[in-house]
Parts: sequence; structure tokens; C-alpha cells
Amino acid sequence: MADEMETILRKSLDAVDRSQKWQMAGLVVFLLLLLLHLLTFTALVHHGHEVQAASSRAVAMGIFSVLLMVVACAFGVTFFISRMTKRILKAIELSSKP
Repeated sequence: MADEMETILRKSLDAVDRSQKWQMAGLVVFLLLLLLHLLTFTALVHHGHEVQAASSRAVAMGIFSVLLMVVACAFGVTFFISRMTKRILKAIELSSKP
């Protein structure tokens, strides 16, 4: 029974580690999108002289900004959950050892 529990616990810790690696890859993609967004926004501000074109771009930039904020909040929540899950699993592992 103890070997079964240890195997299950080890698999759970490995799954948390894998998910954290995927989260880091997602964070890199998010930061690249954020950088692209900031560069596009800067170009829009400096070169947006046409009123009609600037207003449609501004709406698109606003929508993209909201999406980036939602993604940032989702990353924060998933990082917190995975960190707490790993701590709980480590505590279970330590408490089960004699």
C-alpha cells in the first residue's frame, strides 16, 4: 500500500513539473505578444496621422489590450495553483515518510 501511494505521489509531482514547463513556454509566448503589442502601439501613436485609420486601429489595439490582460490574469492564477499544488504534494510526501 505504501509503495502504491508513493508511486501515485511521484506521478502527481511529475505531472505538476510538466505543467509548470508548459506554463513557462506559455509565458514566453505571452511576453512576445506583449512586446509586439507595445511596438505596434508605439508605431500607431507616432505614425497614426489618418483619423479614420487610427480610430479603427485604436479599437483593435484596445480589444487586444483587454485580451492580453485576461491572459495575464489567467497566467497568474495558474502559476499560483500549480505552486500550491506542488507544495501540498511535497508536504504529503514528507509526512508519509517515517
